[in-house]
Amino acid sequence: MTTEFAGHTERTSGPPRAGIACAQPMGGMEMKAYNFGSGFRAHMPKAIAAALVLGMATSGALAGDAPKDGVYADHIDWGVIMDLSGPTSSSQGVWTKGLQDYMAMLNENGGVGGRTVNVLAEDGRFNAANDKIAFDKLVSQTPVIALSGFGTSATQVALASEIRDGAVPVIGTYTPTKALSEPTSKMVYNGFCGYKQMADAGVGYMVEKLGLKNPKVMTVAIETAGGKDYADYVAAAVAKYGGTASSTTMKIAAVDVTPQVQQILAEKPDFITIYGIENTAILTMKTMQQYGLDTPGFGITYLGTKSVYNALGAEAGGNYSFISCFTPGGADESDGNKAMVSFADKAGHGDLASNINYVAGWVAGMTAETALKKVDGDLTRASLVSAIEGGFTVDPEGLAAPIVYTPEDHTGPQVLKMFGYDYAKETFVSYGDYADYEKYTK
Repeated sequence: MTTEFAGHTERTSGPPRAGIACAQPMGGMEMKAYNFGSGFRAHMPKAIAAALVLGMATSGALAGDAPKDGVYADHIDWGVIMDLSGPTSSSQGVWTKGLQDYMAMLNENGGVGGRTVNVLAEDGRFNAANDKIAFDKLVSQTPVIALSGFGTSATQVALASEIRDGAVPVIGTYTPTKALSEPTSKMVYNGFCGYKQMADAGVGYMVEKLGLKNPKVMTVAIETAGGKDYADYVAAAVAKYGGTASSTTMKIAAVDVTPQVQQILAEKPDFITIYGIENTAILTMKTMQQYGLDTPGFGITYLGTKSVYNALGAEAGGNYSFISCFTPGGADESDGNKAMVSFADKAGHGDLASNINYVAGWVAGMTAETALKKVDGDLTRASLVSAIEGGFTVDPEGLAAPIVYTPEDHTGPQVLKMFGYDYAKETFVSYGDYADYEKYTK
């Protein structure tokens, strides 16, 4: 279903928007163009003038319009497919609000080329079949210039070939999967911290911080394609340090992780890393605390939220950190951070600005804007794909390191650092600078 948000409207029916185009030949008559001077126009019968104006207004689109590609005289339709009401909506829904708020700010400042950007958000409810329906709708029924999101890894696997061979670019994915990301495609640009980079930076930091040799690491993950990819990347990162890695999994809707924690007890890893939704991190760390385990753990970027830390409390939360390519709102004084926090407050989403998913959605909006502004000339799906396939760079203004896309590399954000939470100050803290972590991901 299509979700409508404040400041974002969807036009699904009605006549084409007013434009100027030649009327079609009628009754086999040959239509010729004439250049009427101002004198003629001054004496043109009013009825004829009105008829001509009406004909021009209803006969087609303005030059530069491409309704079949989601481009109109006054706006551009941009599609989002995410889980807005299902099991991962606490993170994917927040990401969507971040992107929408950035577009709202962009529209207040004139949009792109005089056109506002209208976000059409489809709720897939973390279901690949629903996502397929939404995808078909945004490709052909209510066409959009491009798509963002795709937070369900199973959906990316199922639609990979259709996206790669299709006409609608995916710019700013919420989750990276091998199926959609490898090999590099001109139709796909990742917009979130990559799982490989999360694993490399997170494992590298923990090994160095704890002074480990031959580390023993366990991945705790939900049962998804993304979880399998992440566990594989962690194993490869651990192997670089001469260590061993194992993994344990659970259902996404799990309410008891006792078996998984008992496995942690039995294997005694030096540290764990968690892949999943917020509840995955909360259940795992709280249950470990109940069993008297003080094993440190770090979560993937999506799990860096105040709600996780509030649920954990200071004792369990003191052992938990998260690896991220994005900086939470309020964590520093960069231009991008201040602008985001200010607009979030204005939009009534001030409580979301510190949520890493909101930040990621905001940066995805920056990426969309940068891509659209690369087009020189008429904007269509084809011209957008052509304009960005040579590469482009996004400046997140301090919310992340510069994001560089090249013809060979569409990985997206690649520089990360570890964050924790200061319960006394009720704010996130970073452990070092982004530059300190580059050695882990090179």
